[in-house]
Amino acid sequence: MFDDCAAALELGLREARTGNPKMIDVFDAILTQLDARDDADAREMKAAAHFAAATCHAACGQTGAMGKRAAKAMAVLKSLGEPSGTLASVDVIADALMDRNEHRRALPYCQQAVNLTRRDPVAVRGRLWRAGRCLVRLGFSAEAAGVLREAIDLIRGSGPDLLLAHALLDLGNATIRSHADDASQAFREAADIFAAKDHSNQAATAWLNLGVLASRANRLEEALAWYEKVREARECDPQTTTTQRGNLHNNIANVYRRQRDFVRARTEADRAVDILTPVGGEFLAHALGTQGEIRRDAGEKEAALEWFGRARAVMEALPNVNREKLAEKLSNEADALEALDRATEADALRARAAALLQTKAPPTPHAAPKPAKQSVKRKTNGTVLVTLDGIGLPAEVYAQCDLHTLESRLERRLDETDAGELDGHEHGPENVQLFLYGPNARALFEAIRPVLTDYPLCRGAEIELRQGRKVERFALSAA
Repeated sequence: MFDDCAAALELGLREARTGNPKMIDVFDAILTQLDARDDADAREMKAAAHFAAATCHAACGQTGAMGKRAAKAMAVLKSLGEPSGTLASVDVIADALMDRNEHRRALPYCQQAVNLTRRDPVAVRGRLWRAGRCLVRLGFSAEAAGVLREAIDLIRGSGPDLLLAHALLDLGNATIRSHADDASQAFREAADIFAAKDHSNQAATAWLNLGVLASRANRLEEALAWYEKVREARECDPQTTTTQRGNLHNNIANVYRRQRDFVRARTEADRAVDILTPVGGEFLAHALGTQGEIRRDAGEKEAALEWFGRARAVMEALPNVNREKLAEKLSNEADALEALDRATEADALRARAAALLQTKAPPTPHAAPKPAKQSVKRKTNGTVLVTLDGIGLPAEVYAQCDLHTLESRLERRLDETDAGELDGHEHGPENVQLFLYGPNARALFEAIRPVLTDYPLCRGAEIELRQGRKVERFALSAA
């Protein structure tokens, strides 16, 4: 039953994203199935079902219903500890928390999703990217860069181009301060992919970051040229957000500040603050910080301190604050205090910034692709053959079940038990045969038996165990 709920969640969510309102009934059916259970795995699945329903409501334009479902999911989530071993629910929760900027809560789910698929390079690459993005947004740039490079290596040449572009964009953000040349290369490649795919909004984000790099390198005319390119794209794009408009003004203000054109710098910074104040959040903090930098560079020490203090207050109030960016805000305020001979207060803020930067990074996930198939010594190892009935089961079983789902469940079970490996399948005229190999055929079968007995597509399956010269055949139902 539980695996059926997981499969329904996974398949239902794909359809829900297209705006099919009937999927609400699917997610409610999952909740009904689990109503009598209150263990941690069941509660996690319930939270995932509520999040999936919220996604469906959002796709249907039902904002109020979406908010209520998301609130129910968050309430259930608060009662949970570690993520479960069920990939479907872990994935849904990771995505939902990332969408809500709950990066601190999302990270364990992002990491667990990688752990559950780490032996499959195709399955793990997008999940590595998601974990890397989460680390970037929490301010663990060095750790994020390592994860994102691994994701990019797996995506490049075989993965979707847009996934590669998103991973490159995040890699650029992870390296923008530490390795400017690497960041520039990543942003340029991402921009080219997005532009080729007619995703102008994302391309404009990459161009904006290229402008930031040029500005910091004092290539100010180049920076303004990038920002003009961004402005043209944003003005033509109905998807441009308030935050994106305000952030562009803020970046232009920084160029004028570096040119020491403080009149135009203040005009752009004022527009940024006016646009971003109703939205709040990290980008408002950056705009307030720019106001402080303008005053500092103009020699207005008291005014600079006031703006830096406001920027720091907005940043540190964020529930999922980026530790590196908060440390920067604290350091700017400390410098302003020191300029006013308030050394004791400055030292206290610098100590806070240092403590933030010394925060230990969470364990970073990594892929561990399976060894090549030829490394399995099949003559001495055990073999399990599972023969599925391809024509004799009820029509609804073939309509509701599929081989991919079965193989995914078997892979997850083998990852958990380390009893062996699945080596694919072959189609016959009236059946499908699955091939599994491991050191001990009987132990391998016992490891996968719960999956086989739970999945309707395996009804009537025939099992063959081979260990050396010994062969044992029986029906799954007789096991």
